[in-house]
Amino acid sequence: MQLIPAITYPEGEKPKLGQLERLFSDWHRHFAANASAFRKHKPEDMVFDGFYPHYFSQKKKILFIGWEPVGISGENYMDVLYHAYHTTKTISNRDLNNDKFHSRVLRIAFGIVNGMPKWDEIPSPREIGDMVGMAEGLSFASMNISKLSNDNESSRADGDVIAAAYTLSIEGRNFIKEEVAILEPHVIITMNTDRMPDNLSSLGSSELIHKHASGVVASWWQDVDGRRCLLIDTHHFSARFKDDVADFYDPICDGIRRAVAAPN
Repeated sequence: MQLIPAITYPEGEKPKLGQLERLFSDWHRHFAANASAFRKHKPEDMVFDGFYPHYFSQKKKILFIGWEPVGISGENYMDVLYHAYHTTKTISNRDLNNDKFHSRVLRIAFGIVNGMPKWDEIPSPREIGDMVGMAEGLSFASMNISKLSNDNESSRADGDVIAAAYTLSIEGRNFIKEEVAILEPHVIITMNTDRMPDNLSSLGSSELIHKHASGVVASWWQDVDGRRCLLIDTHHFSARFKDDVADFYDPICDGIRRAVAAPN
């Protein structure tokens, strides 16, 4: 189990890494004290996440919140993906350009940070992968609601494990909310939270700004420990039969533009 990634960070971001390391250490101890809540996992299987280097110097700090890591028990999520983005250019033997989830994460993050250009003007995921964590490149944060990996052969989310991990992570002490507070995002992008436990209301109070005509993508002002940010909920990024532009990029950009125009 690895609390923080073995990636080189600028000196100014190391205090934030220290905050995450202390939080994750407490989180692990909490899971270890309540290990009977899980049938499939040990506390050492926890997969911790966070941010890539130079995240705190981005014009817009973007946090993607997913459901669960997949197939990486005990590893560090940021390390695994950093290596995939920069070196192997593959996700579970799929070319990075063809992986629905991570190709969308990379291209949407690039678009938001770079003024929301047209989709066809955004570089390929392979090209963007080389920029991740670079001083003059692109950075963002990623976290999963469940810190326990789905190591099943099926691509279906393990709802029972997600629910158990989520419940344990907010009971008594809200570790999920604390992680978001440390990351201080300007924009949070969640994925189909109506299928997540309590729709993530544990993050704090929210105020609806706009629901997109698609009926799925919506944006809110989200309060996290007294700090307001924009939260946009979308389809899950791994959805196979959704269009990159019509179902993801355009509604997300629309939500951001409406938030800029709305009173905050």
